[in-house]
Amino acid sequence: MSSWIMHNISAIVAASAVPVAAGIAIWWRISHRKSAEEIERLRREHLVLHGRIIDGNVLDWTEQPDTGDLGVLHYRYDIAGVTYECAQDVFYLKNSIALDTSCLGMPASVRYDPKNPANSIIVAETWSGIYNPGRAVTH
Repeated sequence: MSSWIMHNISAIVAASAVPVAAGIAIWWRISHRKSAEEIERLRREHLVLHGRIIDGNVLDWTEQPDTGDLGVLHYRYDIAGVTYECAQDVFYLKNSIALDTSCLGMPASVRYDPKNPANSIIVAETWSGIYNPGRAVTH
């Protein structure tokens, strides 16, 4: 009889181990999600390390509401006869780089993913495609 009890206890423990492991895996995934800012930082980092550089132009910029800080840079570049018009939120980069709004209409370098040319950046923490990036932001 003790063999039968041990067998059933082993079966119950084995059967409950799968849901417990699944619960732990779900908890781990939910509690260790990357924030939107971290995902964007990793995207910029990937493009700095692996992206190709092409000539583009700065089209426009948008201020963050109620702050006057530079928010979004709009730019354009051409690859293989296709024109891409993109925007990059640079608000979180304001402490890493200095931007001057006099770059509007000026040429710039763009880093893009050769596997997905629409995935691009014009500035990152360690790289800037905007010429004369050492100036302070002016409005």
